[in-house]
Amino acid sequence: MMMRRLASSLRARLLVAVSVLALAAAVAVAVTARQSTRQEFRKFRDLERVGTAASADALAASLASALDRRCCARDALEDAARHLGPRDVFVVVDPERGRTMASGGPGLRDLRDIDIRAQGPVLSVEATRTSGATAERFSLHFRGGPVRAIQTADGGRAEVRVIVLPAQEPDAPAAAFFRSVDHRLVAMTAMIGGFAIAATWALTRRIAGPIVELSDATRTLAAGDLSRRVNAQGSDEIAGLARSFNSMAAELERQRTLRRHLVGDVAHELRTPLTALRCRLESILDGVATDPQVALSGAADEVRHLSRLVDDLQELALAEAGELTLAIASIEVAEVVRSAARATGLDADPRARVEIPRGLIARGDPVRVRQALVNLMTNAQRYTPANGRIDVSARAERSEVLIEVHNTGSDLNDEQIARVFDRFYRADPARQRTTGGAGLGLAIVKHLIEAQSGRVWAGRGDGVTFGFALPGGSSIRPAS
Repeated sequence: MMMRRLASSLRARLLVAVSVLALAAAVAVAVTARQSTRQEFRKFRDLERVGTAASADALAASLASALDRRCCARDALEDAARHLGPRDVFVVVDPERGRTMASGGPGLRDLRDIDIRAQGPVLSVEATRTSGATAERFSLHFRGGPVRAIQTADGGRAEVRVIVLPAQEPDAPAAAFFRSVDHRLVAMTAMIGGFAIAATWALTRRIAGPIVELSDATRTLAAGDLSRRVNAQGSDEIAGLARSFNSMAAELERQRTLRRHLVGDVAHELRTPLTALRCRLESILDGVATDPQVALSGAADEVRHLSRLVDDLQELALAEAGELTLAIASIEVAEVVRSAARATGLDADPRARVEIPRGLIARGDPVRVRQALVNLMTNAQRYTPANGRIDVSARAERSEVLIEVHNTGSDLNDEQIARVFDRFYRADPARQRTTGGAGLGLAIVKHLIEAQSGRVWAGRGDGVTFGFALPGGSSIRPAS
């Protein structure tokens, strides 16, 4: 099972594929080099033969000059041998009878039982070569070559031929050379193959290792362990994939935590008014309520609170799912702000100051922008003391329109500012519950604005500022 899994793994397939390609390339290079070496050797040998033939022709002319009218006296033969190289042999042939009249030269020194015969243009040499205790009989045939006619001492006709005896068998040096080349090519091919396999193993380990880790992490994540992370080092695509996986896992873990908190928060928010509603109704049913009308009025307030909570949850769910119905248009910011101020009573609030320039145009859904402003203004009213101040302002900045609601009296730290747009988050849970807040207003503002291609923020400084930005529209200049 392990071998089957290894054979079917990506690492094994990459290793085999790249190794086969590398070995095939190395073998192809070796075969090409082998063939090229043999071709070049043949060219060299042909050139060597041409050079040897030219020198043999000149040597035959010298020998003919030394032996003419002196052959075949001993001193003439010895004098002629001085012109020869270490493997050269001259042969004096009777052209009419085809017999060898004389021979000599340094090439015959290591030979014995020498038999040289002439048959037309072919000169056959049979001899025994000794090397230490080894004796080797060989036979050579030479066709063509330089021939010079001379006269013998008694006035007869003769021919002088020059041959070069090899030190070994004729093909032995070439065969030894080719064997040496082949051995080196095999060694180099093996070395290149080993290096290719090692490099491929390292490469596949670098590529497949993180993929295997990602695969294991994915299965662990699917099994429910959202805390699993993978090692993400480097700047290549695999490292980017690992970082994306870690980001995905972190976001899933965060969403699961938010869902758990959401369930708990929703249950808590529903439990409080339901408990109060049940107590009021039971007091009426049990006849212990001193004033049933007051108890019913309180029960109606709890029902309205539940209704608002359900409406807010539905609004937030639609916004998070991207299913809000939006009617994007150019809106006059001043008109929307004044409408929201009237809806919250902020227009008659002595703490409030609204400063919106005329002619400021933004792109958005007027109804949803007004809803976001109502939430921000209601939030400001809730936490601003009687001697505090609420400032609503707007301005154009680059390609955006910025709208801010600032109020004094609130004191939030950096951690609270960072979480203030989360669902059901309460910077002061006890105070918000007494005033009816469920911690959904700012979360709804965030999703409403972001659904209109805007952004939200919160800041500190002499109180708290909540704001949002919308894409700007065409500016309408106020009449002078």
